Amino acid sequence: MVIYVKLFYRLWLVIFGIIIIWIYFIFISPKIFHNTILTIPNIVNLKEEEAISLLKENKIEYQITYLEDKDEVVKKTIPYPGTKIKKGNRIEVYIGKIMPNSYHSYLGQIYALVQEDIERMCKENGLILKIEYEEHNDMPGQTIIRESLVDGSSLNHGDELILTIVSNKNSFIMPNLVGMHLDDALALFKETKIKININYYQTPIEEDIVLYQSTAPNTIISIYNNSIIDLYVSKSLDKTTVVNVDEFIQVIELLNFDLEVNYVSSSEISNKLVAFQVQKLYDNNRTKYILWITK
Repeated sequence: MVIYVKLFYRLWLVIFGIIIIWIYFIFISPKIFHNTILTIPNIVNLKEEEAISLLKENKIEYQITYLEDKDEVVKKTIPYPGTKIKKGNRIEVYIGKIMPNSYHSYLGQIYALVQEDIERMCKENGLILKIEYEEHNDMPGQTIIRESLVDGSSLNHGDELILTIVSNKNSFIMPNLVGMHLDDALALFKETKIKININYYQTPIEEDIVLYQSTAPNTIISIYNNSIIDLYVSKSLDKTTVVNVDEFIQVIELLNFDLEVNYVSSSEISNKLVAFQVQKLYDNNRTKYILWITK
């Protein structure tokens, strides 16, 4: 009888132990050894402040990486929204950000060659451009020798870009004369010893317009050099004069004028210019030629 009582007590001790172990693993152990499971909220397309606030509310740790983009919102998260993670694990948050452009140096370059690029950069980034000149007769004129911004620095609206450019009275940069009136072109060489040789070319456009120059634009020229620059200049024709249309179209394309072609029937002459009209397009400062060509 005593043996059965002992066995009964041992059995209850075993059952009681199993119950204690079961309670421990189900209710106590997870709180001690297992991390809390969190769900990543959807913060895509939210502003940075809104996204951070939501992540903190859900007790999720994060690391922000900025991506160059015009829309300053959350682009994505890794892991993706809805993913379950353990508390304490850090997620990656990628946020769009408008990055400032960087300045690239123009030192040593001829200002006339990069002027359009510099002016466009200043306009797009809100920079204030200032030009200073410094006399150096041993260096080519218009060489950029100093600049106020450092190569690679950020461009911020309102910044000043001060360029120091060589002033050399003994030389100048050959301008682009094509399309200019002859009188305006000659005025640029008034104080030089450069000889200008004028060649007239008959074509039905406005008279005394420079069609071609023998020295390429942006070439450095000494004002004391007795060199010769050939200019090919238009000599106008009467509107009813018959000319070769191919040559005329080449001239129009050279001057970058607008063109409209109308064909008229002819039993004797084909592919000839028999009449034209010039229109000044003042809204966009363009010149348009309307041609009538035989076929």
